Amino acid sequence: MKEKVIEFFKKNGRFAILCLFILELALSMFVTPDKFDDAYFIEQVTGNSIFSFVRDRYDWWSSRVIIEFILCFVLKTSKYLWVILEAFMVALAGYSISRVFVKENKNENTIMLIFMILAYPLNVMASAGWAATTVNYMWPLATLLFSLIPIRKIWDDENIKWYEYILYTIALFFAGNAEISCAILVGSYILFTILYIVKNKKVNLYLIIQNIIILASLAFIVTCPGNHARNQTEIAENFKNIEMLSFFDKISLGFTSTIGLLIGRGNIIYTIFTMIIAVFVFANYKEKLYRVIAVIPFLSIMLMHYLAPITVNMFGFITSFGELLISESVFLSPATSNNLLYAVPLIFAFANFISIGLSLLLIFKNLNSNVAIVVFLAGLASRLIMGFSPTLFKSGERTMIFFEFSMIIISILIWQELIKKNEKNDLKVQKRTSAIIKCIGAVQYINVLLCILYTQK
Repeated sequence: MKEKVIEFFKKNGRFAILCLFILELALSMFVTPDKFDDAYFIEQVTGNSIFSFVRDRYDWWSSRVIIEFILCFVLKTSKYLWVILEAFMVALAGYSISRVFVKENKNENTIMLIFMILAYPLNVMASAGWAATTVNYMWPLATLLFSLIPIRKIWDDENIKWYEYILYTIALFFAGNAEISCAILVGSYILFTILYIVKNKKVNLYLIIQNIIILASLAFIVTCPGNHARNQTEIAENFKNIEMLSFFDKISLGFTSTIGLLIGRGNIIYTIFTMIIAVFVFANYKEKLYRVIAVIPFLSIMLMHYLAPITVNMFGFITSFGELLISESVFLSPATSNNLLYAVPLIFAFANFISIGLSLLLIFKNLNSNVAIVVFLAGLASRLIMGFSPTLFKSGERTMIFFEFSMIIISILIWQELIKKNEKNDLKVQKRTSAIIKCIGAVQYINVLLCILYTQK
């Protein structure tokens, strides 16, 4: 029996996923989810019916009835139920990415993936209360990724066991109850269902069922009276001028606020992502233009954030521009339209994202089957849509999670391409890049642990 268990975890990167679960369990054990929104939910369901509370919330606040029912149930049951489920969800995200996107050398590549996930600043999940934030962001992300596995299996003509159908559908229901993850799943399932039909000249019944479920989830969100009521309340409290903005104003606001969080705040996932893009292009292309394009995003974050203490004395206005990026304001408006400075953040955002898109075309070459481009656009769109929300600035960095994990996915895809090279110089590049990423992941894990210990005093 013992030998079978050991053999099971040796295959397909399962041991790395188990380690991720244990590491996240160790972090969660030090957390008591009883502050901010957690405290509110605990108070509301203490001595009251969870069902009644969630039903009322549907009328005046939120369509997230499944998510909030689970949140209230977990908080009412035990802290340790949240501890176990939170560690499980992070591990589920890792497992799902490995299952869908890691093709070869499963053990080695999954280990690299785990370090990339550890680099995610999990302390962001404390912003509105550990339980409330993780259940509303990390758990929909994990179930979203898990519900993509049947797409992969069906596309590759793999067998799906009967109980897996049930698990994938449950995950779809949960992820579909959150607005952003629902939108991503609607796009993903519709796109790949169409591609499957075109490729195979037939319809897959399970894909059709999943499409119906996720479209019904979207309809449920759109028609929820509580969402409309909450939107008006949040406009009044957080962003009174948002209704004066045009569609393109909101799109540009999504771009500038996103680039501000990525570069102005020194997003560590973006740093790894842009670094590995630059490493790959420099290792495989000699053309100066390609290298310049690839290095723009990485150089941007280095100059404006990490090297800011040095560059402030040499290039003071570059540092000032970095500070402008993180200001919570609408840059382009009728009042500022005659000042070119306020158009620069949008131009800067476009330059970074277009450079990334072009670099991904260089790395993966084939546009028709370029999964990385699709993942990048889906992740970017999940953040740009926040430009239409009155809680854009209030919600802050936690709304970046879907975009950040899309960058993690693309990073592991690029890594797999990078390690296919066998030249001596490339091996040196691989080892150095691997060491940097693993070091960042390890240090970030310690950083999150210290954050928990400090804030749980």
